[in-house]
Amino acid sequence: MKKLVFVAVVLGVGGYFAWAKVLRPAPERACARLHALCGEQARDPGDDPKDCTELFDALRNDGSADDAAKTAQCVLDARSCPEAIGCAAGGAVKLGAGAARGFLDGFAKSVK
Repeated sequence: MKKLVFVAVVLGVGGYFAWAKVLRPAPERACARLHALCGEQARDPGDDPKDCTELFDALRNDGSADDAAKTAQCVLDARSCPEAIGCAAGGAVKLGAGAARGFLDGFAKSVK
C-alpha cells in the first residue's frame, strides 16, 4: 500500500511539473516567468493579474500568432526583470503598430 501511495505522489508531482514547464501554453508560462523575475514589488496594487495573459491574447487575436509566440519566447528566455519587461513592451508596440496600420488602411480607403 505504501508503494502505491508513493507511486501516486511521484506521478502527481511529475505530472504537475510537466504541465507547468512544457504542456502549459507559452503565454501562461511567460506570465509566470515575468512574475518570477519581477516579483510582487514590480506590480502596482491596482494591477489585475490577468493583464499579462490579456496582452498575449490581444497579440494573438489582433496581431498574429507568430508575434505572440515570439514575445512569449522572448519573455521565457529573459534573464532579468528589465529584459522580460522589454520583451512584453516590444509585443505591445507590435500590437499598437498593427492597430495603427489598420487605422491608416481604413482611413485611406474612406478618403479615396
